Amino acid sequence: MRNRTLSRRLAWILALGPLVASCADAPRDPVALLVAPEARAALEVGSALPALPELIQRTSPGGASGPELAQAQALWAAAGVEADRSKAAALRESAYALAAPELAARMDSAALAGTQARLERWIELASGALRQAELRDLSAAMTDARDLLGAARAAGARGDRTLAIVQTLRASDRLAETTPRAVAARLAADDEAALAGLRRQAGRPSGEEARRRLERIERLVSGAREALAAGRYELAIRRAFYARQLLAAEGALAGG
Repeated sequence: MRNRTLSRRLAWILALGPLVASCADAPRDPVALLVAPEARAALEVGSALPALPELIQRTSPGGASGPELAQAQALWAAAGVEADRSKAAALRESAYALAAPELAARMDSAALAGTQARLERWIELASGALRQAELRDLSAAMTDARDLLGAARAAGARGDRTLAIVQTLRASDRLAETTPRAVAARLAADDEAALAGLRRQAGRPSGEEARRRLERIERLVSGAREALAAGRYELAIRRAFYARQLLAAEGALAGG
């Protein structure tokens, strides 16, 4: 089950290559070349990203988590539906501060090391798949997560298990930004903003060819949002990438 979850999380990366190449009217995209053969073979290794709810469940025999951990989980869940990024981050930090001392008392060193190894494995797999892609946001997230894991291990070596758990949870939180849902949502929002800017700048084009180009962009941007709402994250990402390139060609988006 965990291997299937990891495969789904990385499948969006793999899907971009062949599907971009096979789409007759799709722009040529460097993402089409981003997956090395060894990354394909690695997809069956690893597991889903461990987050606070999983750690609480694993350390609460019979579901008896206690009031502190129950409150921490409620704060973590509230962060997941908070639209304001800074408020969501503050909620997660509150959850980690509340949960970490209790988790430190319940988790042994081997369990914590295993959690950190799972995060490291995700970084290794995703970084390999993204090696040739121009996805700086994702690369930055992986770099930050790697640094946080280093800080977690250093804290553990000093005997500060509470800080080690907080840093491990922060690393997992940062890596959550590399999942298909997060990537699709960010790309869709970027494309919508760029399209709105293009409309303000150029208005409705008078020429037939320009009108067709704009309508195609509009269909892709709308289709990406619809796929995202339906939970079809790989399709949302493909549509958003196509729209992104067309927007760049119109001068509405930097890069390709």
